[in-house]
Amino acid sequence: MNDLPELPKKIPAHLVLEVTTQCNYQCPYCYCFWHEFPEKKPTLLDTAGWKILIDRCRGKGVKEFTFTGGEALLRQDIGELLDHAVRAGARVSLFTNGSLMDEKMFSFCREREIAISTSLQGLRSHGKMTGTAFGYRKTLELIALGRQENWPVAVNITVSRANRDEIGDVFAAAALCGASLIQLGPMMPEGRGQCHIDQALTADEWENVKQDIRAVKECEVPYAFCDEIICQCRPHSPEILRRFSVAPSHPCNAGKNFGVIGPDGKYRKCLHSLPV
Repeated sequence: MNDLPELPKKIPAHLVLEVTTQCNYQCPYCYCFWHEFPEKKPTLLDTAGWKILIDRCRGKGVKEFTFTGGEALLRQDIGELLDHAVRAGARVSLFTNGSLMDEKMFSFCREREIAISTSLQGLRSHGKMTGTAFGYRKTLELIALGRQENWPVAVNITVSRANRDEIGDVFAAAALCGASLIQLGPMMPEGRGQCHIDQALTADEWENVKQDIRAVKECEVPYAFCDEIICQCRPHSPEILRRFSVAPSHPCNAGKNFGVIGPDGKYRKCLHSLPV
């Protein structure tokens, strides 16, 4: 395929591959730009296109691919694409909301040493946080399966006003089920979050969340905080900047340590940056 988008001459060694815009969740905080700018919603590369792109990236020195979406497991060819990346000699990871993960796909990933990450966005608040009738048990079962099979499953937790009051319970549930790592971050007012700005925490409220998590006793699971509420890689309205902007705690590594290839094969430096 000669009509694939051109890659920059130099790209980071780690790329996030947004292989689809489709998702079976309707999370009100989802940052994907196509929710905010539907006119920019990309078309999807087919199987052959993704394979060629993966090979080209490897030729440019890319060593690691993270497959995500949307929900990556909605692609019928996701196994074929994951396997191709592994066979190309790259480290490969899969981020999934967990709702479609079964033991067969889990075994597929483990056999190929594909790292797995998932999201646990609530217990009582799970419906509000995902915009669906899906329950949280499927996610907890995935985390527990990882512990049972001795294959790490990392967990991401997004914090908003919808799950703030139970965030300690959500954290504890992930830890007790055997998460290998827990990363927590505040909802960002972009993507679908633009329509739910009232659900986003202020910087002070986010600091209170961090204090609550640090106060959890006897937690043997490593955890980390992503403090970014406003991404500097895209423009924001004066109102958003006034309400949520805080000084970054460290320089953004977007475009340096990692980059992104969107569903149409076009490169962006950050998950939050807009396509040119």
